Amino acid sequence: MRPLGELKEDLEVSKGLGDIIDVLKTAALIQLRAFQKREKPDQEYLKEINEQISLIRTKGAHHPYFFDRKGLPSLIVIVTSDEGFLGELNTLLINAGLDLRKDPADEIVVLGERGTRYLEDMDEVFSSFPGISDGVNYKEVRGVRDYLLSGYHKKFSKVLVLYPQFVSLTVQSVTTYQLFPYPLAQGHKAKSTVLEGMSVEPTLPRALEMLMQLWAGFMLLDLFWSAKQSEFAARIMHLEQSTQELGSLKRKLALEYFGQVHAIKDKVIREISSTKVMLEHRNKIIEEELSYGRA
Repeated sequence: MRPLGELKEDLEVSKGLGDIIDVLKTAALIQLRAFQKREKPDQEYLKEINEQISLIRTKGAHHPYFFDRKGLPSLIVIVTSDEGFLGELNTLLINAGLDLRKDPADEIVVLGERGTRYLEDMDEVFSSFPGISDGVNYKEVRGVRDYLLSGYHKKFSKVLVLYPQFVSLTVQSVTTYQLFPYPLAQGHKAKSTVLEGMSVEPTLPRALEMLMQLWAGFMLLDLFWSAKQSEFAARIMHLEQSTQELGSLKRKLALEYFGQVHAIKDKVIREISSTKVMLEHRNKIIEEELSYGRA
């Protein structure tokens, strides 16, 4: 049986820890709502880029952007988080990313210091980039984009991005998105009326290259945007689970603490009652002896 003083101290610590978790949960919820109020990546812009790429393709552009060069390795990008309370989500992302690797020549690229540490501990060979900032600025997107485009041009058959997709506050899905080859290479046709008399300046390859840079940058920005929302949501849910687990622990401690308090009180009452009975019995014996002496 644990000492009563130790139980009381644990109860006080759990109460203070609960207050801290509530503050962290509220802060994470405020961060999520503030982030969601910011201007989102414009889907109409993406639609327009896709239309322009389709126009280029109808002019006879033939480029590795549009087909899978089988036989070459893949480039796998894993988007992890540097935020706290997301160890489980980062582990899921790392394991899913490693599962995508079908060939020893496949290259792993990880975003985020926590993901970097995971892979270092596993003695994996990989490249790394800083994690996504709360601002999700285009500068960090551009750095990753340029690295992926350069690698795809030189030696990779495809580029896969693994990230936590935001579905709702309670649901974050580990999702794989094929960035290259261009996923709309099949089935997306430009409007024929737009093609009449169209010319491409300065050159067809140059125009295609610039459009694909814009498209890749926008898609990474969109994926990072979703991943950042997932970070906030996953932290909120983790803290909520911690609140429930701590509440359960506090109830067990309280039951044990008050059980011991009542046991001590019962023991004291029994000892007092026993002492009272013994005193009454002793007094009775003394009175009988005194009466016998007088007689």
